[in-house]
Amino acid sequence: MVNDRFIKLLTKELSDELTYDEQVELKQLLQDNKEYRDQREILKDYWKTNSIEYAANAVMFKKVMERIKSEENVAQVERIDEFKGKSPRGKFRLRAWYAAAAFMIAIISVVTYQYVIVPKFDNDLAAIKWLQKTTRPTTKSIITLADGTIVTLNSATTLKYPDSFSGKTREVYLDGEAYFDVHKDHEHPFIIHTNKMNVRVLGTAFNVKSYQNEILSETTLIRGSIEVTLNDRPSDRIILKPKEKLIVQSKISTRKKSTLTADSSSPESIGKGTRYTLTNLTYYPNNDKTIIETSWVQNKLVFSNEDFSQLSDQLERWYGMHITFGNAWVKQYRFTGMFEKETLPEALDALKMIEHFNYRIENSTVFIY
Repeated sequence: MVNDRFIKLLTKELSDELTYDEQVELKQLLQDNKEYRDQREILKDYWKTNSIEYAANAVMFKKVMERIKSEENVAQVERIDEFKGKSPRGKFRLRAWYAAAAFMIAIISVVTYQYVIVPKFDNDLAAIKWLQKTTRPTTKSIITLADGTIVTLNSATTLKYPDSFSGKTREVYLDGEAYFDVHKDHEHPFIIHTNKMNVRVLGTAFNVKSYQNEILSETTLIRGSIEVTLNDRPSDRIILKPKEKLIVQSKISTRKKSTLTADSSSPESIGKGTRYTLTNLTYYPNNDKTIIETSWVQNKLVFSNEDFSQLSDQLERWYGMHITFGNAWVKQYRFTGMFEKETLPEALDALKMIEHFNYRIENSTVFIY
């Protein structure tokens, strides 16, 4: 809710009447309150793009501020008179002029939003041509976006993206797993939206894994810096540094608002219903060059101490088969290994050498028991 102090400061700013201390105060209010920032941007954007209205509004605010300043002076005098027993009329007149300023801001904001901002936003959305790329199980694809960003899609992945970027940000939507090498542009942040989190970058290389049918989502940073927000708590920020990984899991407890790095205790929970862990990326045992999280880009299926249930999700996408378990305890087996050109029977036979289980393949389904 907009308070009187913010209205006064905003009114003064729009009429070029802010003192240095008031500039500092307004800046702090804007940093702490998104509603204030939105309200301010609506007015400023409107005035910048509507010069005739801007001139009229500027004159209007100037007059209001002159009257406010006059009433402030009267109020100061009458506060002195108040000690002498006289009626404090000035402060009531001053409040009335603040209310007038607030009313003007509210009217201009509502009209601007209803008749200028919303239609412009709708027209911009309609003008954007959205493209979609979907990879089938067993297949991968490489896409170069309009800004030069290169995206490698893993199997069973969908990427929605515009044919060209406009506006202040570059935004795409991901369901699945993709490796991004983002073209650097400090003035236009790149944002990846998924079902659990949003990843914001300027120019960097990283991997995002977020399938809608899986509880866990991951973001792994190779170089640069990225900021992640969770969909159920967008005001919180999680900052990743190179060679760090964020794992997000749904349906856990809450955590207070904060800005976090890998130096924070792990695991943590953030936002209602979401739990996360910050850790380092994983190298394949006895090999300091193969990064497990991005090995799929080199056509390698690499896993380390992974339970059979989670591994089966990767095997399904890798081989395009459906896997079912006949025994719950088999799902808990853990495996470490690497597959490149092995067929599905060869891969399963290799896993059988580590843990005891049987399997049979019928059409496109693998039964493990």
